[in-house]
Amino acid sequence: MLLRGITLSARVSAPVRRISPLHRRHIYSTSRILSGAGISPNDAAYPENDAAKVTPMVAQYLARKKEYPDCMLLFQVGDFYEFFGDDARRAAHLLNLALTRKTKKTQVLNEMCGFPVGSVDSFVEKLVMHHGVKVAICNQVESASSAKKRGYNALVDRQVVRIVTPGSLVEDTMLTPKENNYLASLFYDEDKWGLAWADLSTGEFVSTTSTSEKLASAILRCSPKEILLPSTEEECMTVDMPKDAVALLDAVLPNSCMRTFRPATSFIPRTSRRPLRDVFKTLDVSEQAAASAILDYIDFTHRGTSALIRTPLHVESSDHMIIDSSAWRGLELAKSLSGSKMSSLLQAIDSTTTPGGSRLLASHLASPLMNLELLERRLDAVSYFYGQEQLLQRTRRQLAEVFDLERNLQRLSIGVGTPKDLKNVASTIDEARQLVELIKSHERLRHSRLPDLPGKEALCLPPLLRDCCNGLIANESPNENIANAATEIHAALKDDYTTLNSKSGFVRAGYSSELDKWQTILRHDPKSPEKQDLQSKYRELLGSTRLRVIFQAEKGYFLDIPHDENAKLLKNEQSRRELEQLTLFQSLKNSVRYRSEELRQMNRELTEAAVEVERVENDIFSLLRDRVLLVRDELQAMASAISQIDVVCSHAQVALDRNFARPLLDGSCELHIEDGRHAVVEAAHLRGSNSKGMRAFVPNSLHLAAAPVGSCWLLTGPNMGGKSTFLRQNAHLVVLAQMGSFVPAKFARVGLVDKLFCRVGSADDLAADKSTFMVEMQETSTILTQATSRSLVLMDEVGRGTAVNDGVAIAGAVLEALCAKQTRTLFATHFTALSELVGDTCNGELRPYRMEVLEHQVDGETKHLVFSHRVVEGLAAQSYGINTAALAGCPPVVVARASELLSELTHENSNSSHTDRLQRVRAVLRSWESEMAGNDVRNSIDPLQILDELHQILNESVEF
Repeated sequence: MLLRGITLSARVSAPVRRISPLHRRHIYSTSRILSGAGISPNDAAYPENDAAKVTPMVAQYLARKKEYPDCMLLFQVGDFYEFFGDDARRAAHLLNLALTRKTKKTQVLNEMCGFPVGSVDSFVEKLVMHHGVKVAICNQVESASSAKKRGYNALVDRQVVRIVTPGSLVEDTMLTPKENNYLASLFYDEDKWGLAWADLSTGEFVSTTSTSEKLASAILRCSPKEILLPSTEEECMTVDMPKDAVALLDAVLPNSCMRTFRPATSFIPRTSRRPLRDVFKTLDVSEQAAASAILDYIDFTHRGTSALIRTPLHVESSDHMIIDSSAWRGLELAKSLSGSKMSSLLQAIDSTTTPGGSRLLASHLASPLMNLELLERRLDAVSYFYGQEQLLQRTRRQLAEVFDLERNLQRLSIGVGTPKDLKNVASTIDEARQLVELIKSHERLRHSRLPDLPGKEALCLPPLLRDCCNGLIANESPNENIANAATEIHAALKDDYTTLNSKSGFVRAGYSSELDKWQTILRHDPKSPEKQDLQSKYRELLGSTRLRVIFQAEKGYFLDIPHDENAKLLKNEQSRRELEQLTLFQSLKNSVRYRSEELRQMNRELTEAAVEVERVENDIFSLLRDRVLLVRDELQAMASAISQIDVVCSHAQVALDRNFARPLLDGSCELHIEDGRHAVVEAAHLRGSNSKGMRAFVPNSLHLAAAPVGSCWLLTGPNMGGKSTFLRQNAHLVVLAQMGSFVPAKFARVGLVDKLFCRVGSADDLAADKSTFMVEMQETSTILTQATSRSLVLMDEVGRGTAVNDGVAIAGAVLEALCAKQTRTLFATHFTALSELVGDTCNGELRPYRMEVLEHQVDGETKHLVFSHRVVEGLAAQSYGINTAALAGCPPVVVARASELLSELTHENSNSSHTDRLQRVRAVLRSWESEMAGNDVRNSIDPLQILDELHQILNESVEF
């Protein structure tokens, strides 16, 4: 893809040559003028006395490098791209290329490495995608012959035509088909952040505003590959900006996201296109700045290419559930903790068949809705296909034939498209028309079987599906243009996709008489009668039986005569006179080569034919591309409709395969789930169902609501009992419901959740000098300050990592605060005393539940544990930590010693508790004795009260 626009050496045809290492060394040796040592390309200025020492081409390289100091500069030299100096050393290391060094210490740029022009895509992909490097591609923008017209010693002009960065990719080979490639931009203004993101490969462009507390969720929603920020931290800072702004950005931006600092002028809104001006007027000032930086950066990286994207679509943060960064990681929504899509919720529910559908599904998962009407539209469409399984399967088969229309169309729009993109667009248009006819014909057939009742509608398609069908077929005039464009493309282009990937030969024979004429001239058959006649003619003319007429793509036609045969001809006077009429242009080890005026004319005709073929094919391609771009908006609507249908069908297919149920969504603060299951764990169980030891997933129920039901569950139980799985499965279920999917449960009623928080797992932040406990306390602080009565909070083992008493106190205070807000909470802990400690202060909101454990005992001693993974009412009797250690394979001697130590600790705690109670009894008795000594016993002391107080002390049991 990056090869478009590259000027190669003039020749009849220009295929990429396979060059051996020997020939490659020869090419390096011919580039002696590129030398090195003295001037660093990263210097802001070059000394005049050093500039006088460099050759013109080195000076040209240094000038381009100075313009792009933060990029590795790829410099085209003929059929190769070269790195020089510091870039060469870095590229040799990253790309495993051979580094060539010059020996003259007085030269500039004495180190170099490179690769053939035809390999540019693969090497640039490694630099950008694997190593996070920006690459500036400097091409020869004119041929050597054109340069000579400006003077004999004129240097071939080279210009940077493209800057490749992670967020500006449009090359198909560098993109992941099922993932968006977002470029984001962030700007702070007057207590709020402006955030914009765009996918240049699809044309999508979105903007929003956010507060600091919602910023992490907004950024994670788009998961950018690159983000634009004002050029320095000082410029980014204003008097009104939070002091911890930089720390906030470091916390919310993933490490894989490239930070690119741009001049402050890039964030100044300036749009020349009227549609953009009109849309910008409706955006907040911070949004305008962020969106403007994206437009400016696209112009910068694509160097004048018309990189068209849609007008910014404003989204309100209140329209979507806020998922904090800890929840995003801990719940493994889009990626597992290892960074892979495997074992994530997205992977478990993705049954899409098109790249666009997969990208849309990921977008829905990252931004669950808060709008009941939109959610019901999605669920109605899923229900329709869920109940029409035959239609579902036929629709999915039709979708499997669809290409990535969004990216095909975008590549054509920005001038980097190929004939293959045109063919894909035409094929997708055909499939879309068949798809809408399939859905409507099925509905007509289904509708005809219904009894004729008053008010019977013509068709009963759900609103979302009806809108998608309308998007697949545009209005009458555009629809005719779309159909005509597809017909014309099929008529013009070959069906062979290997041909469509090449730069020539993609037009069908017979489509253009002019093209056919020039291609006839270019066809070369070594065994053709014309060539045999030509060879016979020259053999007779020169009197040589060993003469050959040869054609080579780079040299054209020529005569090849062996040396000994040539010597004989020179001795013959007549033959010598004929040879003198020829032009000797090459002498090889075994033969000499001549050209006659006739052959030179044939070569000129071939060159002209090659030029004309390229011109006519480019004209045909441009004409077809322009016809497609005339209906660009309608085709974008078609692509969106295809993706929507694919997502709906994916949800329906997963629901059928995995027995998912449609959730009931409302505006209450209730969360009621019957027999809920963990979608990811269940999928893993299904994949390993044939393996020994695998068993069916155990479903569990949940009911959270205001008292008397209880908004907070205190969940206790042993490790490996299933507490964390239960927490995560309910969070997954809520996310699935609010993205418009069926859910893994027998029944689910979900009151819309505005914010999802998750304090699960452990992690430190050593770079920020934060311990595991500090990180957990910061996450807890975020939950307590931001959670509302509509939120869902998952907390696992709050208070660990410090002294037991401190941990219990912290956990108890957190529980009380959440219960006071009536926040829907699942609180997993080993501190069973919490129920008694804060139960009276939680106003009936706290409910104790535990993970069931079955004990197999022999002679009163536990020999074996069975984790049933069922959630039952009540508190866990113990944590079974030693039993779990034994199951994990700890040495028996360690397990036995741990049991002994536990017995000693239990005995000491019992004695300590007994001593404490004894002291308190004595204190009560002394107080009673004191009062008796100084007062009238009958009037001042109630014996029943004293006995009751003593009874409470003696029956207390403290257990953690």
